[in-house]
Amino acid sequence: MDELQTKDPDWVDVLIRDYQDKLTCGLYEAIYSLDGRSLDTLMQGQAHTCVGAFLELSDLRSPMELDDFLEAMRVAGPSKVDIRREGEVIEWTEQHQGQCVCPFVRRGVVRLDSKLCICGAYWVQYLFERVAGTAVEVETIETVATGAENCRFRITVKSERSAGPSDSGT
Repeated sequence: MDELQTKDPDWVDVLIRDYQDKLTCGLYEAIYSLDGRSLDTLMQGQAHTCVGAFLELSDLRSPMELDDFLEAMRVAGPSKVDIRREGEVIEWTEQHQGQCVCPFVRRGVVRLDSKLCICGAYWVQYLFERVAGTAVEVETIETVATGAENCRFRITVKSERSAGPSDSGT
């Protein structure tokens, strides 16, 4: 019996998780080499899946009125969110204390790269759409991946759907 089998009774699960993590890491390294529409499409898909998983874990009810959603998100997410609204513009600051909130980055599966922030902007957009039924445009202001302490987005409420989050240099 090898060392892993004697230390962990769930050694097969550990091996499978390690295998999955290595595959995910390899996929993200390939994703990070992309740009333009290909990168955007992949990050849209990842954000869509991530929002679905987040909603399964959270107790956010859907649908919610926009103001109720904003109030709930101050404490419902994986980090504290400072939300300031002036009319149709919302300043959304996720308090991360210099740590990326992506579970893949937190677990050390993928390296932090500013291209991952495209996923973060889409995550915010899809969360608004799914929970509050509100179309928004999301602009990335700064993120942990760009050297900031927190991740900040400017969200503009729209009356009709936009093409997606804008990427302001991240």
